[in-house]
Amino acid sequence: MDVDPVLTSALLGDRRSLDELCQREWRPVYGMIYRAVQNQADAQDLTQEVFLRAFNSLGRYQATGSPFRVYLVTIARNLLRDRWKAARFSISDIDEQFDLASPEPGPEPLALANIGLDEITRAMELLPEEYRIVIRLRVVEGRPSPEVARIMGRNPDAIRQLQRRALAALRVALERMAQV
Repeated sequence: MDVDPVLTSALLGDRRSLDELCQREWRPVYGMIYRAVQNQADAQDLTQEVFLRAFNSLGRYQATGSPFRVYLVTIARNLLRDRWKAARFSISDIDEQFDLASPEPGPEPLALANIGLDEITRAMELLPEEYRIVIRLRVVEGRPSPEVARIMGRNPDAIRQLQRRALAALRVALERMAQV
């Protein structure tokens, strides 16, 4: 059995070895978690939690001949399993929900109704192409995020973020045009 000198030093409490171990193993663990959650922020948070748990329990770690990464992946799987269980059994009171769909038009259609079509068209031409596409698909055509995500080759969370940035950029473009 090959002994990993970095792991051995880390087990003895050497700070530099802990840092090196983290740098060496971060990307593979993050990649595994990202494939499971498909969300960059969640994957980063969960990966950080894996390393915190692993380093907090280093005193109980026992080398089995398997790479340390196997230990980290086991912790990651347990975290993901716990997360899915919690999400699956999460029950909330309907009265506490603020995101329920309303039959009233949202802020985008109301804003668009108060601005002339020519102004919107000129402002849209000032935006980057991906902003124009996401506004057309999500706001004008009213397509759902998952569908737009498939069209644009992104995940739904990324589409929602892109839509927010695009609408903010459109707002700025319209304000600048109004000042001229």
